[in-house]
Amino acid sequence: MIGALLIALQLASVTPSALSVRAGDSESIVPLVETNLGAAISLERLAPLVPLEIAAPNGGRFVIKIAGVDMELRDQLPFARVGGQLVPLAAAPFVSDGHLYVPFEVVAELLPRFAGDRIRYNPARAQLRFTGAAQPSSVALIPASEPTAKRAAPTRPGTRTHKRRIVVDAGHGGVDNGMHGPIGGSWTIYEKNITLAVAQKLDTALRARGMDVTMTRTRDTLIALDDRGKIANEVHGDVFVSIHVNAANLAWHKPAEARGYETYFLAEAKTEDAKRVERMENESVHFETSSSSEKDDPLTFIKLDMAQNEHLRESSELAAMIQRQLGTMEPGPSRGVKQAGFRVLVTAYMPAVLVEIGFGTNAEEARFLNNPAKQREIANAVATAVDEYLDHYERRLGSTAP
Repeated sequence: MIGALLIALQLASVTPSALSVRAGDSESIVPLVETNLGAAISLERLAPLVPLEIAAPNGGRFVIKIAGVDMELRDQLPFARVGGQLVPLAAAPFVSDGHLYVPFEVVAELLPRFAGDRIRYNPARAQLRFTGAAQPSSVALIPASEPTAKRAAPTRPGTRTHKRRIVVDAGHGGVDNGMHGPIGGSWTIYEKNITLAVAQKLDTALRARGMDVTMTRTRDTLIALDDRGKIANEVHGDVFVSIHVNAANLAWHKPAEARGYETYFLAEAKTEDAKRVERMENESVHFETSSSSEKDDPLTFIKLDMAQNEHLRESSELAAMIQRQLGTMEPGPSRGVKQAGFRVLVTAYMPAVLVEIGFGTNAEEARFLNNPAKQREIANAVATAVDEYLDHYERRLGSTAP
């Protein structure tokens, strides 16, 4: 009995190379595609047997109805909205050769969970069974109206009853390279690549500390600044951390020698240097062809300001802890905790910070930031600070995480 159970568990943990889809007496074999983040499957390949509709109303958003289950996915974002519930995914859906690919967990876990009376997955046989009749029609992309989005309420670390969830944002991406450097160098680094590499290592470091993580991007793709904070709200994040690389102002005296690390929280910029960094990081909005941000009317501004002020002290405290931990391993000088009006932080209703991990325009720091081992040290320092901050917050409120 125990041996049979162990075999069943082993089979359940193995991802097959193909999926058998059955409906009544009909069967179809659907191959899986191997990616660097695990197996993926084309949803369209389920259409001959499982009732499926896919609509693509706008930029990378897909509205899906499959076997009676309503699902929403976004290209390159690792979460799904299923039956009104937001579910983090191990990897992000993506489009290739005109097909929408989703992580294998969508068909092996999510569909059976939300449509258990119609769809079941047998891991021993790598078989997905639909209890209804086979559907001969193919997928058609149909128009769909934009659903009315509901704003998530601000979260409060320490008062929650769920596992800690950290939202990690890799700055820039896609057509937006961010800064490039070093000044006068014969080689070049791009901010978007450094931030993604550090964010991925921060993901690993936070998970090793028992936390759940949602990344705003997992690939080289552009995510609207306003949407990054909204993603954090959607998953009810406890903390939002945005990773960036600094760049010197070429008008400075000896700009190639500028170096150091600094951490920002959202508030009105108090210094000219903070305003410079604010302008630099907010320039990404020029690369956005569309955005789901709300109209910049006075009422919206007031609501945003009230929601952010609720977390002002916590964001400042988190920034100080990150700055202190970075000081244990960063070679450059500490440039301190600062405040500025970063657009990426505006819509994140939780303690939120933006970390400038060094100057990519400085040759020595560029080599440091481009080194995978040093990226891991940066990630570990930030993860330690986040863990320390949440422990402190919960002790202050007299609460402990489950």
